[in-house]
Amino acid sequence: MILRCTAVSTCALLAAMPAMAEVVELEQINVSQQSSETFLGESVSLNTGAVAKTGDAIAETPRSVTVVTAQEIAARGALNVEQALQYSAGIVGGQWGLDNRSDWYLARGFKASTLHDGLPARYGAYNDTKPEPFLLNTIEVLKGPASGLYGSGSVGGVVNTTSKTAAQDSDNLIQLQAGSHNRKQVAADVSGDLNSSGTLRYRFVGVLRDSETQVDHSQDDVLALAPSVTWRPNEDTELTVLANYQENDGSPLIQFASIYGTLLPATGFGNGDFLPNSVFVGEPGFDKFDSEQRAITAMFKHRFNPVWSINANARYLEGEAVYQHAWWAFDNTGTGRYNPDGTINRTFYRAENRLKTWAIDAYATSEYALGGFDMRTFAGVSYTRGHYDSDAGYGAQVGPIDPFNPSYAGFNPITVTDTPGTSITEAGAYVQHRAAYDDRLFIDVGLRYGDIETGSSNGSFGTTTNAAKDSEWTGNAAVMYRFDNGFAPYVSYAESFRQDAIGTDVNGNPFDPTRGEQIEIGAKYQPLGTDTLLTAAVFDLTKSNLTVADPGNPGFQVQSGEASAKGLELEAFHRFGAITVDAAYTYLDTEDAEGDYIAQVPKNAASLWLNYAPEEGALQGWVFGAGVRYNGEAWDGRNTQLTPSYALYDAAVSYGQDNWLVSLNVRNLSDERYVSTCQSGACYFGDGRNVALTLTSKF
Repeated sequence: MILRCTAVSTCALLAAMPAMAEVVELEQINVSQQSSETFLGESVSLNTGAVAKTGDAIAETPRSVTVVTAQEIAARGALNVEQALQYSAGIVGGQWGLDNRSDWYLARGFKASTLHDGLPARYGAYNDTKPEPFLLNTIEVLKGPASGLYGSGSVGGVVNTTSKTAAQDSDNLIQLQAGSHNRKQVAADVSGDLNSSGTLRYRFVGVLRDSETQVDHSQDDVLALAPSVTWRPNEDTELTVLANYQENDGSPLIQFASIYGTLLPATGFGNGDFLPNSVFVGEPGFDKFDSEQRAITAMFKHRFNPVWSINANARYLEGEAVYQHAWWAFDNTGTGRYNPDGTINRTFYRAENRLKTWAIDAYATSEYALGGFDMRTFAGVSYTRGHYDSDAGYGAQVGPIDPFNPSYAGFNPITVTDTPGTSITEAGAYVQHRAAYDDRLFIDVGLRYGDIETGSSNGSFGTTTNAAKDSEWTGNAAVMYRFDNGFAPYVSYAESFRQDAIGTDVNGNPFDPTRGEQIEIGAKYQPLGTDTLLTAAVFDLTKSNLTVADPGNPGFQVQSGEASAKGLELEAFHRFGAITVDAAYTYLDTEDAEGDYIAQVPKNAASLWLNYAPEEGALQGWVFGAGVRYNGEAWDGRNTQLTPSYALYDAAVSYGQDNWLVSLNVRNLSDERYVSTCQSGACYFGDGRNVALTLTSKF
């Protein structure tokens, strides 16, 4: 707790009185208020950030929004984006377990769309780097359909990572970290003025890491650099230019191991019972996922007058990856994917993947009053072009090997086949409007028209063969009323579309995009003058136009399938003196197009993080944190294999004084051996215990 001391010492001369007017001296008034500011910034975010394009308070937004701050990422020891989201309601993070090729997360049962700084960040697969947590300012989640803002996208929602840039106030700091699996990392965040007037500022954020991983013969090395410059000639104009360079020398980690030896004992199949969660069935010197990314981003905003302002973001990005992987072959299914002698066969694969994207999003905002309402209208356009290409090949079988006692057998060169890439072009125009009455009643409506074209390409952004061309209207509407005590119930409706299926039915008719619809009813409560935030939401989410087998024409498909998710989400952040509580609970009832539960989605999930930070006494400067993450049992998408529930415990302790902080984070404190999911005869190990000791110094 910090004390904000307001000293009011005023001589009140009553001019209307005679000269003998009394001089009144008011006594000093001390106003105490809890602060959410910590060593690494805000401990909790109360506004929606950039994901809703408005920056409105979460308590005044009639949609479910979760924002994870840089402080929360660090305090909970998250090593990637999916781990940072594991304390959020409605999110399943890391459902594929140990997999270094990408960040994986489901939002309300469906794969979420990925944005970075408000622009599309992913096309294709395994052709780019994963965001480094130290380079991020926030991770923002808008749950449910969001095509009214972002065009073609997932029905589950949007995850937007935002960069640390020179536009934000920040301290200079350097950070040293050592941890499990020989992890060694150094990071820096340095900023300052480039001219005497302070209108031009720079910021440099960088990470260098050398690390092995939980999986044998694997690594996770990175060099990431993010310099930026912000020009702010006056309070109404701001231009930020951000450059990114990142190089990862890593390993895939995912093993596609048999269910026998992971979830079930391998007795009768393999030469042991249970495999360690460090098992590596690949080939040393062969398995790799080496990726590189280069990007330049411009972010501009300007206010013309009290009514009109404009925002625009643009980015050009290039990425590539060399992906080599020897995994547990999907053969011998009758004997648990083992050979009769307990050995296994392996599939050898190499891919050379490339990605290029160009994106721009610009919108103008008008704020005005009309008929007693405070109005805000913003209208914008967006344009995105993406190209991705994967040239791949399979190698000859080398082995077999015994996964319980591997004796690696080497590998042969693999010839990669050159194939055409894929290009995507999307353009859209949108308008969003808010009418607010007396700062109590909020009415939001929005509409967007989007056009998207996909086809094969010869390496450029343009398509040479048009595979699909679609256009869609999507809308959203919501109403919220906030009472004097901070309680605010709401109801909202939102739509989405996505070009999921490329092809035609038996009559040659091209498939339409899938459609998403959501009705959400909820309430938010934030008492005046506090950072307490309690939210609750129930929702009914449907994805339609899914392709299913054509019963009258074998080998063809029709678009009659539908998937749904109905659920409840609860989130709470509250302070009890020096103790803060951050809790989340999710109930999800899902159904896919075949009538089965959606794969990997538990019906029940919950998390709790407790933080104790005494501000006085012998423990002043210490912070103690503890958390639990619970994932309920989940089906495999066919209602044949159930993955058991698991609970994981995390802990953190730190001590700081003045300009330095020492932190110890432990994830999966009890080193629980667990399986994150099982599907189609394969199972995937989750993260074991991970310990990190971090020294951060400001200068």
